[in-house]
Amino acid sequence: LKSSYPHHFKCNLHLLPHILAMAMLRVTAQRLARATATAPAVRHFAGCPLAATSKLYEDIVAKSLLEFQANRAVVSADLDAELAANKVVLFMEGTPDAPKSEASHNTVKMLTQVQATSFVSVDVLSHPAILGYTVTKSQRSRGPHLYVNGSFFADHDGLLAKFSTGELAKDIGSEGTKSSGVFGGELPIATY
Repeated sequence: LKSSYPHHFKCNLHLLPHILAMAMLRVTAQRLARATATAPAVRHFAGCPLAATSKLYEDIVAKSLLEFQANRAVVSADLDAELAANKVVLFMEGTPDAPKSEASHNTVKMLTQVQATSFVSVDVLSHPAILGYTVTKSQRSRGPHLYVNGSFFADHDGLLAKFSTGELAKDIGSEGTKSSGVFGGELPIATY
């Protein structure tokens, strides 16, 4: 039988073991070359997630400040009114139900633990000018920022320090919603 294609050739079965041996030798040589090749450089990660992303965050803050400066009158009027209308306002990444950073999550946990009076949260990631506003007003670039009675109260590190000493509970906490009886002083699981 002749093939109609010129590049086809007749293969003798007695050559098949040699062809397989050559293919196995080629695969073994490739594996050996990969094993003896210099290993790629080890990628080093920062020990702290904030250190790993600090440059990116600084760029976001810089852009947010520019956006705030461009819309200063409108943004300040709206957010100053929000601060004046509410006793406690938290500027955070995300919402209390779905925080988008570890610091925001920790802040919500601290405020929940001390049974903070009802507070309003503002998502700084919803618009760059909002982050620019709170960074300008608090003079701190890292959030979240808590405002009490219209003025800056503390950022995450300040809240953590006040929480550890019990000062946060005295300043903005309330005892009225804690449970009584066997589990007195603990947070209620649910109220139905």
